[in-house]
Order: sequence, then C-alpha cells, then structure tokens
Amino acid sequence: MLAVARPIEGDSLLNRASAPATPARRPPVIEAQGLQKSFVVNGKRLAVFENMSLSIAQGDFVSIVGPSGCGKSTLLKMISGLETPSGGDIRFQGAPVTGPADGMIYVFQQYTKSIFPWRTVLENIEFGLSSHKNMPRALAQEKCREYVQLVGLDGYEHHYPYQLSGGMQQRVVIARALICEPAVLLMDEPFSAVDALTRALLQELILKIWSDIELTVLFVTHDVEEAVFLSSQIISLSRAPARIHETVAIDLPYPRDQIATRAAPRFAELRKLLFSGIFLQEKGLAPEALVRGES
Repeated sequence: MLAVARPIEGDSLLNRASAPATPARRPPVIEAQGLQKSFVVNGKRLAVFENMSLSIAQGDFVSIVGPSGCGKSTLLKMISGLETPSGGDIRFQGAPVTGPADGMIYVFQQYTKSIFPWRTVLENIEFGLSSHKNMPRALAQEKCREYVQLVGLDGYEHHYPYQLSGGMQQRVVIARALICEPAVLLMDEPFSAVDALTRALLQELILKIWSDIELTVLFVTHDVEEAVFLSSQIISLSRAPARIHETVAIDLPYPRDQIATRAAPRFAELRKLLFSGIFLQEKGLAPEALVRGES
C-alpha cells in the first residue's frame, strides 16, 4: 500500500510541469484486457463493453468521459471489484480483481448517502480509519485531525452533516476515503451535485491532494471542461458497446489555475477536440464526421 501525506520525491507536480511532453511512463497500476460486460434488458442482451482493453499508469490523474449511457460508471465499478465483468481480465497491481480490492477506494456521486448523519465530521472520518486499521483511540483521533486539515475542514470537527454545506460534506467523504491510504482513488461524478463555485473549489482541492500524496486517481465525469482541467490523461469512450475512441494526454502545465488554465488557448483546443467527438456521437453521428465537417 502506498504511503499517504508524503510528497513524491523528485517528481512533484512542479517538476512534471517542466517535463518533456512525452515523459517516461510509470508502471501500470490498473490493467484491463478483453473486457466484456452485458446486461439482459426485457429479455434482450445489451452489450456495454466488448473486447475493451486499457492501462492506467501509477500516479496518473485519468478522467473517463463519453456519451451518456456508454458505461463510464459501470467501468469504474468493474475496476473497483464492485461489479463483475462478463468476460476479460482486470488486474490491480498485477493481481486479478475478483472483488473489492484492498488499496482501491470508491467515492460515489451521492455524498449524502455516503456519510452517517448521526456522526460528526471527526467520527465519520474515524469510521473510515477503523474499518481498515486498528489503533489506539487517541492516535486514531490525531490521524483523523490531520485529514480534517488536509481537506480544509479545520474548526468543523464536531459538526454534524446537517450543519455543513454540500461541498463540505463531500470533503468529509474525500477525507474518509483518503485516511484508508489507498493506492487508487476511484471517483464517480463526485462534484456533480454541488454548485459551480463549490465545484471549482473541490477541483482545486483534489488536485492539491493529488500533488501532495502518492496517489492514482481515476475520475468519471460528464463535464469535458472538468476533465481537461484536472487530468494528466483523458480516456474518451464511444457509444455502447463502448470502445476507447481516443486517449488524450493533457499537456497543460501543473499546478492548474481556475482562471489562467481555462483561459489558455491549449485548454480551448483540448476541450473542443474532446467535446466535438462526444457531441457528434450524442447526435448519432460517427466521431469521424468531425473531420468531414458534418453536422
């Protein structure tokens, strides 16, 4: 299990920002080969994935985007071990994924259903720790306070969820996930239920955490701009039965800034590239139609 709250020596985000456009790749932490998934709906087989393969490098921030219903969340659940593929092989740190794997933590979209309303901020975070480790109460509470500070909830340790805003509740969920010291954080539309300003603040928070902790993030979102702002790489899926339409390296420098990064011409280019392919598929056109100028 990777260490938490420890900078990656010699490979900070500032170093990555000045690195060549094609730096040496880290070893894969997640691999999927020949992945298949289908459901039976009204007596008919519905194929979500057929023979799809992917590889996620250790330490990357990878977003998954694509048309509605292409299976983004299903893919994340299969990688986490919460859902079983119909065929193919998924490996985490070289070992087959046959169920929820120690070292991967899943953050769900509906944060209100992820925390206990009868527990305080500190108690909710402590629950995450106690479910993975046994340690003396005093030491556990000290560690929990470290993660309260990490997500910017100082002074709210003894507040209950109903006393917090939506963004603050999601910070509790993130802290409870991180205190388990995962190697991989899986996030399924984690900021979609909050307002635009809170979403921007949470985006900055997760990038700061990613820069301070040796962590791989796999992030599902419908928002292409969010994916471009956060990611080191984006996987864009096709319509079901989904395949990888394109994998795009996001060559914007870190640290990212909500104003300067979004104003950069390269940000607009990347957003257009990804959004166009997805939008055309939503309209029922092949992504290649973009090249032919169809609308």
